[in-house]
Amino acid sequence: MLSQQQALEYIASKLKSASKGFAPTAGRPFNKVDEAIDILENVILAHIPLSKHHRFFAKCRYMALMIRRIIEASFDPARLDDKDYYGNKRLELAG
Repeated sequence: MLSQQQALEYIASKLKSASKGFAPTAGRPFNKVDEAIDILENVILAHIPLSKHHRFFAKCRYMALMIRRIIEASFDPARLDDKDYYGNKRLELAG
């Protein structure tokens, strides 16, 4: 079983060179693992807020939901939904 540190090191190894906008905080030296954490916090699923106690729980749960829907749709094409289909749109009507 892999640890969280090993997972972060793997993600850091897949990153290209340091991004221009990344700056280490509080005088800590630059670290690829810190950059990986920054990307996971602020870039991947940026619309999902982080909690104080369980930082990535909500993001992991949402990612698992998306993966489950992909797997279900691959086995049963009737489970597919088209977000662009007009019948799936919510319309605000006057009055």
